[in-house]
Amino acid sequence: MDNNNKKYEKDMVYEIASKHNIIIADEFDKVYINEKPDKKKNTGGDILLILFALPWLLVGIFHLYFGIEDICYLVHTKTICTELVQGEVSDIKQIDGEGRNRKSIFYRPVFSYSYNNEDYTYEARSTSKKREPELGKKVDIYVAPDSPDTVYIPEYKAERENAVFDLLFGGSIITVILLLYFKIRNS
Repeated sequence: MDNNNKKYEKDMVYEIASKHNIIIADEFDKVYINEKPDKKKNTGGDILLILFALPWLLVGIFHLYFGIEDICYLVHTKTICTELVQGEVSDIKQIDGEGRNRKSIFYRPVFSYSYNNEDYTYEARSTSKKREPELGKKVDIYVAPDSPDTVYIPEYKAERENAVFDLLFGGSIITVILLLYFKIRNS
């Protein structure tokens, strides 16, 4: 075989190898397969991913933020509210919401109690789809001695449930969006 044929074969092998991301050492001694091919330019996938993911990411951050805020508030009120008083459910406010082709009804209880011979009312921060606790029901209310309008009501679980829901829902959305982003980015 003459040198021209050898050079021609060598050039062909290099041309074929470069198309398939194969790296070849001189004189055909060793052949290496390129494990990481060059990344192709993404023409619109990143923009589409951002446009899809950004609103969901904002919803997740919103829910996560309010879940953390509510849990911090509940822990704080449980810590500072040390005086036990008897109260009762004096009112249950009905909140009507309009949805697609249906009407949603939520309930927010109002609690009445006395502390140091003064009467107070507390309207729950959270709403519930259940009409509970019952109107007129006696409940234990823990009052903050320095600020008697700040209370903690262990029996009213809707505030804790809503806080945990927001925390889990927001964290789940953020986790899914980030996993999708890194999966698509690394593929």
